[in-house]
Amino acid sequence: MVREYRSKLREQLALANREAVVAVATEMFTARGWVATTMADVADAAHLTRQTVYQQFNGKLTLLDACIAHALAGGDGLRVRDQPTFQAMGVGDQATRIRAGGHWLRGAHERSAAIQYVLDQAAVTDDAAAARLAEREAARWNEVAHASTLIVGHRPHDDVIDAMWVLTNRRWWLLLVGKRGWNGDRWERWFENAATATFTM
Repeated sequence: MVREYRSKLREQLALANREAVVAVATEMFTARGWVATTMADVADAAHLTRQTVYQQFNGKLTLLDACIAHALAGGDGLRVRDQPTFQAMGVGDQATRIRAGGHWLRGAHERSAAIQYVLDQAAVTDDAAAARLAEREAARWNEVAHASTLIVGHRPHDDVIDAMWVLTNRRWWLLLVGKRGWNGDRWERWFENAATATFTM
């Protein structure tokens, strides 16, 4: 019983340490960028030893990937497709479904666009990061295909999915909201109009 209790305490401590590292790393990556963020700095900011951090993450790219996954999950650990706001794309008429898509994507961008952009930065100079970005973009294409199928009620032609894959790219959110100063409501209206036109291709 004592051994089991200690084991549970260790698991809880490891989970708490992981959450602390991900939170600190997300803040540092988005503020400093890929190059200037080091595992040592993350460990110091999280008040943990480097060994403890490396027990959870075997390198900076693994840590960044965990930060992205946490942001996409919205902190609740649900897969993208299992999130209620994602599933709402399959309910109502097509206009309602497109609005649901815009609403879900806005939330996803608010949570994850900045941290995902760090992977874009890393991919420029790091081959492993470039490979991971390619994997994530392939997975994103599949998620866009699934969402598009929910919205129109059948799987669209690949040309339509490709267009939606481009339209949903975080870069447009970062440009329009981050650079041009749009608010989320304006971005949602723009997305709804663009998505409506895309689905009539």
